Amino acid sequence: MQKMIHLLVILSSISMFLYGGQMTQTAFDLTLKKCEEQKNGAECAKLYYYFISSKRSYLAGLKEDKHKALYYAKMACELNDSNGCFTAGMTLYYGDEHAGIAVDKDEGRRLLKKSCDLGQDDVCTYFLNPKF
Repeated sequence: MQKMIHLLVILSSISMFLYGGQMTQTAFDLTLKKCEEQKNGAECAKLYYYFISSKRSYLAGLKEDKHKALYYAKMACELNDSNGCFTAGMTLYYGDEHAGIAVDKDEGRRLLKKSCDLGQDDVCTYFLNPKF
């Protein structure tokens, strides 16, 4: 239970850092462009939250899509963004039965390790602990 609470705190902190509560159509379009056209990992990591946040309702036609969220988190990780590696790693480590995302602990750990290697100290000390 403590692991899940810690996870929620970290995800909430990252979420607020990444988009600061602003979810406008203009911001989404710019973030998408920077991710897909400019291959900006930090912008791809932001897209993860657009597809899972309840604030997405402010955007016309944007629906919750955990598969797209995972896609952009993985893309961010490939572009060496530590937040993308963390969110993709946690998503795969735990899976999401309701969204049809299978548990893949090995791939989840690999992405968490990359997040650690990219400077996410909390990931190094907590999630990569052998007891995790």
